[in-house]
Amino acid sequence: MTTLQPDTAIRLLLRATTARREERFVVLAVRTYFIRIMNASMKKLRAYGLRPVVAPVAAELALNRAATARSFPEFVTRLIDDDRDVADLVIRAIRLYAERFAAMTTEAIEQEVGAIGRDMCAAAQTVSRNLSFISPVNA
Repeated sequence: MTTLQPDTAIRLLLRATTARREERFVVLAVRTYFIRIMNASMKKLRAYGLRPVVAPVAAELALNRAATARSFPEFVTRLIDDDRDVADLVIRAIRLYAERFAAMTTEAIEQEVGAIGRDMCAAAQTVSRNLSFISPVNA
């Protein structure tokens, strides 16, 4: 995957999320993915092409920076905060969960994330489509 400049990632995310439900999807995907990275074994991280020492630390620091954000633009800006590793992880998380939700039924998504599952399914499709139109990075 091509390395994405942090400022480009921020602009990309702000353009790809045009409604509250897309913003909620991005936050859900990023938080879930980053928590999974922080709890994964080094062997598993290596198997998925992530750096086993850098990825968990970068994910934890990014979530800590973004924890006090009061708006979506502030969340994205604090989360990425001029860090290329985090920018790549954020885009990877969004694409992973967009593909995952697209392959699941609405009921399965609702079981995983709760009552907002139907909104998350539609939001995942919208964000995925928007990223495919405006993304300079081929995943």
